[in-house]
Amino acid sequence: MGISEHIARSNRLSNAGGRYPNALAHATTLAIMLIKLARVDAKARPAMTAVALFMWLTLGWKYISSASDIPDFIKIPATKPCKKHTFRTYYDGTVSWAEYAKPYKYKNRIVYLWQPMPTYLNVFFQRFISDHTYGTPFLNLKNKAHLFEIIKAAWKTPNTLKDNPRVNKNTFQHYFINCAQADNTLGAIVRSQLITNNRAHHSSAIYYQQLNTDRIRGKIFNAHNRYLSRLINAAKKAELHVYFELFLEEYSVNLINTSITEADYLSQPGEISQFELDITQNSRDKKRTPAILIGSARSLEDNHVSHFFQKVHTLVVNAKERVLAKGPRSKTYLANQSALRDYYNKATYRIALLFIVLTGARPTHSISILSIYYSGSDVVFIKDKGVLRQLILCDYLQQEIKQYLSLQSVIRTQLSIHTELDELWYTCSEKNIPKALTSRELRLFMHQIWPNVVPYQLRHFFSFCANSHMFSDKLYDNDIDRLMGHENLGERLGSDMLFSPRFEAIKGFLNTLPKRLGLKDLTYV
Repeated sequence: MGISEHIARSNRLSNAGGRYPNALAHATTLAIMLIKLARVDAKARPAMTAVALFMWLTLGWKYISSASDIPDFIKIPATKPCKKHTFRTYYDGTVSWAEYAKPYKYKNRIVYLWQPMPTYLNVFFQRFISDHTYGTPFLNLKNKAHLFEIIKAAWKTPNTLKDNPRVNKNTFQHYFINCAQADNTLGAIVRSQLITNNRAHHSSAIYYQQLNTDRIRGKIFNAHNRYLSRLINAAKKAELHVYFELFLEEYSVNLINTSITEADYLSQPGEISQFELDITQNSRDKKRTPAILIGSARSLEDNHVSHFFQKVHTLVVNAKERVLAKGPRSKTYLANQSALRDYYNKATYRIALLFIVLTGARPTHSISILSIYYSGSDVVFIKDKGVLRQLILCDYLQQEIKQYLSLQSVIRTQLSIHTELDELWYTCSEKNIPKALTSRELRLFMHQIWPNVVPYQLRHFFSFCANSHMFSDKLYDNDIDRLMGHENLGERLGSDMLFSPRFEAIKGFLNTLPKRLGLKDLTYV
């Protein structure tokens, strides 16, 4: 195995769909941390436990180099706006729930929105926060120093846990980020909220995808619950119940034995809304806060993309009509080479734009299938970033390509073109010389119809469709990475295999796109 194969394999192991961290080993290490916290002074223990667990959940310890770096977490009323380092409890009429301030990058600034605490931790956090005084930091300087000492000191394995596997302290602190990296269901934007950008599978994906904060909040909540459930189940099987006791001032809760009941507002399909209490006019009404869009500001909407392709369709049809000698009945072509070229070139632009929006191909090279690798089947190849990349074609695009090639054959005869190109489709110059379609040429054509929008945004739209797809078999993140051609992830041709169930899922998604956009068939000849 060469160095490139080793790199590809390493990338795939840390990619979406890779191996999750060992649940029992992390459960054992969590038990060691909880043992240490159980020994501290009873008065300070609840707050130190809350801060330790929260910093673990949110990867906070990564940025702590001294006791003074530990934030001053405080409780604020549910009537106050969310801000940095704050917690609150929210009651929707069913079950009280603890929520914490989650930062989002929005329009070049940071905004804070409420994020529900994971279900397994809520019983402890909700009671702790409810008992805490508004505006008072959870920890004083003395308790910060003590907690910092616990976290930074060596963690020796107690004799009672010697037979269990464990991980080192640093690996344990990265549990949630490692789970998020392996999670095949998050999507790029949600993953970027859970891990550092240098660990992202494809760091630029967040700049062309878009998701509202209600959807993100729901996905984070469900992800945290999945990751914690792995540890709790492993601890339960290993009979570690005694170590998973979390102490409050007058009672305790056990993470393994606690009963799980979720508030109704956490059960909305696909999302969790944020609410604030409206106390104006002596009322206490719950008011839903509008979600905000995170990600690309250049995202395209379905109806706009559909309208664009309708315009392109009409443009090509009109060009075809101008070529006919005596109207549709004659079926003979004028010896008008200019009209023929215009019709053919517009048809080429159309097939190239369809190719981008229906495959996600990058419109930065020749923007065409390679003729040598085209057989009229589902699978084709293009040159992408200097290497071959596999693409899967939907049924609609296959038929459109066949129709286009029929036109190309007629045009080559009418214009006496004998030069061959590597590209399957191409434009024709005024001297009747075929030339590879360039990104600049396609961009100028698109600008005439849709000003200030470029072909690359169709690729971004394709990614958005893949991430929001819910009408057949769900696409996993590594399916989407494959579709987008993220070659740095070990997904170059020959680096992995596409098994039949995943191929069918991908093909099923691709076949939904033409209907989603209302694309029309076009008979070129």
